[in-house]
Amino acid sequence: MTITTEKLRQVLKDHGPLVDQALEQFFPDPEAPMNLAALGALTDDGQDVADVLAEVLTQGELSKSLEAFLNARGIDVMPREPGETWVEKNTAFPGSAIAEPDPNDFPLERLGRFALRASAFRCRVEVDGEEAGSGAFISKTLVLTAAHVVEKAIAAHQGAENGTGAGPVPAIMIRASDGQRYSARPVWSSPVHDDERSGLLPPAHATDTHKDVALLRVNLPLGLSYGYCDLPGEAIDWTGARLMTLVHYPEGNRRGLTRGRVHRDSPQDIRLRHDVDTMGGSSGGLAFDRNLQFIGVHQGRWDAFRRLVPHGQFGDHPDFVSAISRDQPRRYLWSLNDDIDSPLIIGRRTFFTGLSHMLEEPGSNLRGIWVRRVNTSSMTGLSFSFGMLEAFLQNRTHPGDPVTRNLCRRIPTGLEDTDLTGTLADAFPGMAAVAAHAGVGPDETSDAAAERERAVRVAQALQQAAAAQDATFWIFFEPPPDNKLSAAALTQFEHLAEWIVTHRNLRLILAGFEQYALAPLQFQNTGEADTARRPGLLVDQLNNFDDEDVRVTLRAMLEDLNGDENISTDLLDRFVRQVTKDLDKEENSDRYRFGALPEAVKRTREIIRGWVGL
Repeated sequence: MTITTEKLRQVLKDHGPLVDQALEQFFPDPEAPMNLAALGALTDDGQDVADVLAEVLTQGELSKSLEAFLNARGIDVMPREPGETWVEKNTAFPGSAIAEPDPNDFPLERLGRFALRASAFRCRVEVDGEEAGSGAFISKTLVLTAAHVVEKAIAAHQGAENGTGAGPVPAIMIRASDGQRYSARPVWSSPVHDDERSGLLPPAHATDTHKDVALLRVNLPLGLSYGYCDLPGEAIDWTGARLMTLVHYPEGNRRGLTRGRVHRDSPQDIRLRHDVDTMGGSSGGLAFDRNLQFIGVHQGRWDAFRRLVPHGQFGDHPDFVSAISRDQPRRYLWSLNDDIDSPLIIGRRTFFTGLSHMLEEPGSNLRGIWVRRVNTSSMTGLSFSFGMLEAFLQNRTHPGDPVTRNLCRRIPTGLEDTDLTGTLADAFPGMAAVAAHAGVGPDETSDAAAERERAVRVAQALQQAAAAQDATFWIFFEPPPDNKLSAAALTQFEHLAEWIVTHRNLRLILAGFEQYALAPLQFQNTGEADTARRPGLLVDQLNNFDDEDVRVTLRAMLEDLNGDENISTDLLDRFVRQVTKDLDKEENSDRYRFGALPEAVKRTREIIRGWVGL
């Protein structure tokens, strides 16, 4: 069902920043930003942003994707009857008998939000075009399922790697909750034991080697859109009977949240029995206890019951833990969306170091970044910095959070922009009246004292709004296309740069503007900010690059795309030599000229694609 324009208006009113975030993920190209501000510029007479958004969603077949994005954050944009999501009455598997749990009800205040999130993060697993089972996202790129669901593909992958395979490798596809399909590959698995195919338990000698669970990796950070299941830090500590919810796709059915009962005899149980009457397609579904904590993966039959592989059986496996840890937010991004075909990032370590420091040390005097060029005639890398900022912050945002904690706004500049203070205020809800002024022409100089007072007022209002939301507002001033600001805009720009950085919840990112002298201190590294007496900006010089810049990007790509942890120095050095061979260098220097960057990016992509097999 498509989200109606009327519903979109209400969603924009209540959750505008989240819709902006969704659009940024659906359309990640920083050179062609698709956000609410861009949509507002496309409105015709009689239209509003909701009308244009409805057209964009329809043309891109993204209505269900936006619904899933909002559901992942606990926002019900298209309310459904319970029977459309839940299997209302579970008929216990015939012959099963699990005692009545106590307590015998779910916490209703949490159940509704859980159902929304679970309906978004669950997925179907397909092998060679056939539906094979269920699964769910457990991090930004990882899907957890049962190993037997994808065992043919796993065997073929292993055969291809060790040279014993014959024939094509079956394709694994993840069909997300909005129906979109994505390629996936196994990154870790523990196989099913043959005894379990007959409903028996694995023999004692095989319990450590046969868990019947698998991790699949998609090539995009889809968990940031669809949300993901949080794995518990500690194993469950209860015994006896408990209520249970199974999140699955029985026979591929959308209605796949089913309540039942589960029994645990002791912490040593290698399987848990439950009484949910599952069907084909349920294998690999995730189970949750009464407290809606993840407890295991549905596997199959066990005598008169169904059974789970408990989380405690595999959650501390070193390879499982390693795969999860590698999928956590990074301090350096090699692309905006982990896509090898998207623009790659080389030579921006300072930018990401600054962002990491500001997030990890919010009390620091580092309040922003000034991206500066050596060659001021080139615009390369300036606007792209905004895409890097958005991507980095999105990677640090938990998809289950219904509130946007980091709100980014891009502020355009240019000779036609004569009121930067007003433009900045308009970019944040409820700020327009704060910035009211009489206005000046493009060649006039506004009263400096009045503009200073406006800048102080707007910065204070933005700080109050951000603090009230427990948020940080990131303000990105776009470079003027001709490198010039109008006289009026320059006066405002100087005052805004001075006052924005004085506030704890505001961050300032400047791209260009090298010809202007601004009030904030300029730091060459984060250590200078920590010892400074007043706030300032970290200087990120867009300059020539070196071997270490290339090495950092190569390492990040190998870790992300190939799951490599202990990458040999020899391998990295070999790849660096291949990337940089015969590139144009500075005279009497080991640094490569900025103009050689496109060729370095092209070679890096080719090398990693060949090594990983993409």
